Order: sequence, then structure tokens, then C-alpha cells
Amino acid sequence: MNRLRLPLVPRSLRLAGVLAVAATILYFSVFTPPGSGAIQTGPLGVFPYSTWLHGLAYGGLTVTLAYALQDQPWRDRSVLVVVFLIAVGYGAGIELFQSTLDARTADFGDLLVNAVGAAVAAVCWRVLTRWVRFYRVRGVDELEAPV
Repeated sequence: MNRLRLPLVPRSLRLAGVLAVAATILYFSVFTPPGSGAIQTGPLGVFPYSTWLHGLAYGGLTVTLAYALQDQPWRDRSVLVVVFLIAVGYGAGIELFQSTLDARTADFGDLLVNAVGAAVAAVCWRVLTRWVRFYRVRGVDELEAPV
């Protein structure tokens, strides 16, 4: 079976990607972005725009976490459970933080959407890794400190 080959960049870059995604989610969870409320429904008009954003944000966090942990010696399922729990825990922490802010409110529905987005992304990642072979990027190894 031919597998699609995808690069596995050094772990430091993968973790930097996770931190960038997490910081972006935190920023837009704390500060109301300009133009908020202008778009009421998301694609297909089925769910509100904010629901799509929550699902995509935590799906993205889950995928970046899974990619960052791709070379761990754990079983695939174990990594995905850990990644899912980290993403949902991060979302719960942000919801608790929002409950302390005057301009924002905590919502259990948001937490549920975050979990659904993380779960869908974890399942998609599991399917993807069945069809992909990751390879280490050569010539960039000097970016990582020797272990």
C-alpha cells in the first residue's frame, strides 16, 4: 500500500505551533474581535457562526497537538485520548476564565461544541494517520537540542 509522505518537522517547531494556536484561541476568547455579531449564521445556515468558530478552533488545537505528539512511543489511541483531554481541558479553563470577565460569559454550550470539534478532529487524525507516513525533515535537525 502506497502511503502519502508528509514531513515531521522538529518537535520544537511543532510545539511552537501548538502554543501559537492556543494563544490565538485565548486571545479571541478574552477580547471581542471587531465586527463580532455582524455574521449571524455559519456555512449552510445550520449553526451560528460562533459555533463554527469554536468547533474549528478546538479541532485545530487537537490536530496541532496530535501532530506535535506524532513521534511519541505511545499507542495511537493513547495519544488521541491525551490530545482530546488536553484540548477539552484547555477549553474548560478558558470558559472558567471568561466567567470572571465582565465583557464575556462562560457557556456550557461552548464547552460542548469545543469537545465535539476536538473529537471530530481526533477521529479525522486517526483516519489520516492510516494513510500517511511521516518522515523527519533532514537538514533542520540542528534546530533541536540534542537529547
